[in-house]
Amino acid sequence: MNKPFIIGIFGPIGSGKSTVAGLFRENRYVAWDADEVVSRLYMSGGTGAKKIGEFFGYTFLNKDGSVSKKKLGRLVLSHPAKMRILGHIIHPLVVNDAQHWIDEQKKAGNFLLVLESSAFEPADLGRFPCVLLRVTSDEQLCRERVLLRGKDDAYFDAMSHNFRDYETPHQIVNNGSLEDLKKVFENVLPAITMNAI
Repeated sequence: MNKPFIIGIFGPIGSGKSTVAGLFRENRYVAWDADEVVSRLYMSGGTGAKKIGEFFGYTFLNKDGSVSKKKLGRLVLSHPAKMRILGHIIHPLVVNDAQHWIDEQKKAGNFLLVLESSAFEPADLGRFPCVLLRVTSDEQLCRERVLLRGKDDAYFDAMSHNFRDYETPHQIVNNGSLEDLKKVFENVLPAITMNAI
């Protein structure tokens, strides 16, 4: 294999994307997580923190220069336009990180890759040619999982509205136990990976 085989995992918040990415890791894949990248960008000295301070104001940063997720969340969750602006600020940084990560994985000889994100912009799909895998769950189940993480209904509703769906023949429905999910994963894995060399 001289070029990476990339699987793009997407789905609504609380659907189980990270769990599915973990199952791919158990099958020799290396995974990249957009949420982890955003957390890094929000840290003290992070490019995202600097841009948020410049655009929204330094009151949205903690004393150490990291993003105050609580303050920023209150702002953007109640103002959809500001949520979109935040996306325009952060998304290019996340995409650049993904490209750098893919390049580093190729250098390391890793060619079975997973990109996990709540959404892929149309331009990204051309930049990172990949097989798309949708992970879904019943909305109420997604909500319950998100609330168990310490988030509230307003957060879930706002993040659910940001979900972008795409056409793909590959889907995992995650409405049961972890064992149920593993069985579904094992059934769909051959079809997803049939073009991997």
